[in-house]
Amino acid sequence: MRALYTAASGMTAYQTKIDNIANNLANANTTGFKKVREHFEDLVYQSMGARGGANGASATNPLQMGSGVRLASLIRDTRTGDATMTGNQFDMMISGDGFFVVETPSGEELYTRDGAFTADSEGNLITAAGYRVSPGIQVPEGTTELLIGEDGNVTARVQGTSGIEDTGLGQFELARFPNAGGLSATGGNYFRATVASGEGQRGAPGGEGMGIIRQGALEASNVDVAEELVGMITAQRSFELSSKVIQAADEMMSTAVNLRR
Repeated sequence: MRALYTAASGMTAYQTKIDNIANNLANANTTGFKKVREHFEDLVYQSMGARGGANGASATNPLQMGSGVRLASLIRDTRTGDATMTGNQFDMMISGDGFFVVETPSGEELYTRDGAFTADSEGNLITAAGYRVSPGIQVPEGTTELLIGEDGNVTARVQGTSGIEDTGLGQFELARFPNAGGLSATGGNYFRATVASGEGQRGAPGGEGMGIIRQGALEASNVDVAEELVGMITAQRSFELSSKVIQAADEMMSTAVNLRR
């Protein structure tokens, strides 16, 4: 019976691995997506015999039998993805550590690596979901070009009565976390701070360990398709082996039951 439950735990673990790989591959082209990898751990062990030797003999290795495997955690890989050049003046990517800070209509702060911003009817920089960038950046009417430096300073070239004038619009701020892998994904390329991630420390790009901003580019997903496909093959084979153990255990139990016939 032990083999049945142990093998079943393995099948459950590898099914979870396949599910996670499927999600990673599905988001291979999602802007700013961070792949997730699985961390498994063995289950409790049962001692099968005494640790000491007989008649004062030296102690022997403990006889312990494991009871399977379980999913311990899903770990998000926060490494920077490749740069995809777009040439769009509203597109930005973070090269290095940090997240863009956005604010929902309810006032909640969320965090994202997706820098595909646009301007609304009032000139406010917003995300695809309509969330405003925090702190607010408002592009004035008549802007012919938007310039964003690596340090996050935003300058607009505005067509005025006397010609084109440069107008400072403010500065982007990024947020970094003690444990960025502990952020909770909410969907839509957004994350929410948790107890595990710690509180976000905001600052200017390029300072205090923050990454820099690159205008006219977007961060691609950091999913390595070849690596995920190899992981899928190994997980599938391991799943099949666990199912073979269940078949073997069933045949052995059937043989034992039929001994008296």
